Amino acid sequence: MQYKLLSVQLGKVKGYGDKESRDFLGKYWESGSFKEATSLRVWAGKLGLNGDEVADKVHHGGEEKAIFANSYENYKEWSEFLGEEVPFGALAENLTISGLHESNVCLGDIYKIGDATLQVSQPRKPCWKIAKRWNNQKFTHEIYTTGLTGWYYRVIEEGFLGAGDEVVLLSREAEQVSILDANMAFANPIMHRDILEKILSIPSLAPSYRASIEKRIAGEFSLEYMRVD
Repeated sequence: MQYKLLSVQLGKVKGYGDKESRDFLGKYWESGSFKEATSLRVWAGKLGLNGDEVADKVHHGGEEKAIFANSYENYKEWSEFLGEEVPFGALAENLTISGLHESNVCLGDIYKIGDATLQVSQPRKPCWKIAKRWNNQKFTHEIYTTGLTGWYYRVIEEGFLGAGDEVVLLSREAEQVSILDANMAFANPIMHRDILEKILSIPSLAPSYRASIEKRIAGEFSLEYMRVD
């Protein structure tokens, strides 16, 4: 099956909302999640796409979360959930890809996109900002429960990429765990402990993600980052 990069999105950090408001959806926040598509070829460097910005550098960005990708195949579901058509970049992703999906993308997969070589380092953990982005307090939890979170790439070889590029799978880890299976196991650790333990055997995991899996197995991991109140 052919995979294709449909769109590339970049965003600048801006402030939104009302500093005087105490309402979750209305109160002030800063984010780079309102991303716009670009027709230009963009440099994919070790810290992400040139021209893209991240507000919360503790939980997003960095070498292990350099580029956020999402599946085009999820768009129908999100449009139906939100009750409106949504544009590319709706989940704040940098890359919108057709053919790839959480069910067929595995942890550690290495892909060639344009001149860049990227490796799947971990799933995206949906946080409260996506609920505010779409003015829907239930959206973050919906993404979490469906497991359709998208995934992060680290950059193995820097280079230019752009909309229309073919996405080529170069290699996979010996232990294959899909993003969807990883998300379902994370959400239900008692039922899927075997998958969580399998994840830990994958050498290319992002260190912070490995730590979160270890904590999840031990029953110590907090979901506070999703809190929407």
